[in-house]
Amino acid sequence: MLKKILLSLIFGGIAVFSYAPFHIWPLAFVSFTGLLWLTADRSKKQAMLLGLSWGIGYFAAGIHWVYISIKQYGELPALIAIIILGFLILYLSIYPMLFAFLLRIANRFAGQFSFKQLVLLAPVLWQLTEFLRGYILTGFAWLQLGYSQLDSPLKGYFPVLGIDGVNLLLTILCGLFVYCIKTINSKTPKMHTLSAFIALLVILFAPILFNNINWTKANDTRSANFVLIQGNISQSIRWTKEQLNKTLQTYTKLTKQNFGKDKIIIWSEASITDYEINQQSFLQYLDNEARAHDSEIAVGIIDYRFGENGYQSNGYIYNTLLVLGEKESYQYPTINRYKKHHLVPFGEFTPLESVLEPIAELLNIPMSSMKSGEAKQPQLQIKGFKFTPAICYEVILSNLMWQNFTPDTDFLLTVSNDAWFGDSIGPKQHLQMAQARALEFGRPLIRSTNTGITAIIDPHGNIVKKLPQFETGALSASVSPTTGLTPYAIWGNWPYLVVMALMFISLFIKKRL
Repeated sequence: MLKKILLSLIFGGIAVFSYAPFHIWPLAFVSFTGLLWLTADRSKKQAMLLGLSWGIGYFAAGIHWVYISIKQYGELPALIAIIILGFLILYLSIYPMLFAFLLRIANRFAGQFSFKQLVLLAPVLWQLTEFLRGYILTGFAWLQLGYSQLDSPLKGYFPVLGIDGVNLLLTILCGLFVYCIKTINSKTPKMHTLSAFIALLVILFAPILFNNINWTKANDTRSANFVLIQGNISQSIRWTKEQLNKTLQTYTKLTKQNFGKDKIIIWSEASITDYEINQQSFLQYLDNEARAHDSEIAVGIIDYRFGENGYQSNGYIYNTLLVLGEKESYQYPTINRYKKHHLVPFGEFTPLESVLEPIAELLNIPMSSMKSGEAKQPQLQIKGFKFTPAICYEVILSNLMWQNFTPDTDFLLTVSNDAWFGDSIGPKQHLQMAQARALEFGRPLIRSTNTGITAIIDPHGNIVKKLPQFETGALSASVSPTTGLTPYAIWGNWPYLVVMALMFISLFIKKRL
């Protein structure tokens, strides 16, 4: 059993190489196929252990970079940082463990290594546990298996079924593969094995046909002139009082160098490291400068709204993206702004605050207390173009962006500060997930970050221009918006949910496969 646990750990760990920056997409299939193979015929306890070890390998390899933000920027001792990271990995590993457990106890609906178990039950259960991972305590939906397939034949499914649909198809393919291998020399009728193999090939290569479909088309009669400012301010000094003026000077200098007619200038998330109410003079100055040069600027800033009892109590803190340089002069609080809705647990708010606060005080760990904006907010309007915005982590939440997307959206816009994760694979993974959003909606995606990776992504999910990480600079590009709608933009997750429902119903059909 120990050998199987170690093998499961390895199968989980190798999945990291299927994502950016490695892009060895077949390893995602190898990883999940290994999990299925090892757990399908185990006892309940064995299945749980194997699922847990797979999860530990998967998340230890995939999100080890969280240690950087905990240790370096959380200013915690290395041992405490390792313990916190370990608990996070262990918590996330509960979901693969739950999957393996449910797969084992559901044998009443499907026999071991049967078609029902591998191709119907396992994918449905995996999607269920992934849903839970994405929503409990607001969720942590990082590294869904489907993101690894942006360079694979499955890429064509993104505009049709979205990331959840690609996840589902990947697990179905793994189930078909295991079923074919297990039945090729068994008493199972050869026609069943052949049918499964044909289904595998059809699912894998059918999206090649989608590559010839242009779900959206560029509107060449309109063009937006973007300038994305990458300030490259180290996270260790960003929020110090001594650095604030230097940060404003850096962003202002780069902005002035790129002013021009109809320019759309995008600063990164929380690029102004102070409360908006404290920076009224600077914002009014920047607003006037932008208007004088016929430019508009989207600025990331923290908005502290006054509470009933004054500045320091009962206030509301929002992670905000606002627009300067419009026809009407800036006057706090402006309407044309976006407030981040999906906050990062522990980074921006503390779940179970009443329970965890005493522990945090004991360990001298600061607690976060931001507030969420509305789930559905108006489009940001900049220089006559409409943007569906997302701040940092939100860009990995396709359903949230779908709620805010409208048929007349011109661009997707995301701002981020990935300085938290240093020179690790984290920012590369983040960029890859942003690429998936452009592909799903068939819209160019504009991404401005503090330390990188600042990029322009085309409607097909390809990076057409980017700045190197950890360099101060401005990325300029003229980009045409697109018109038309992908199936995913129209229906969102509904087709995927219909497929899931049909698969679930099929489990109760008594014919044994």
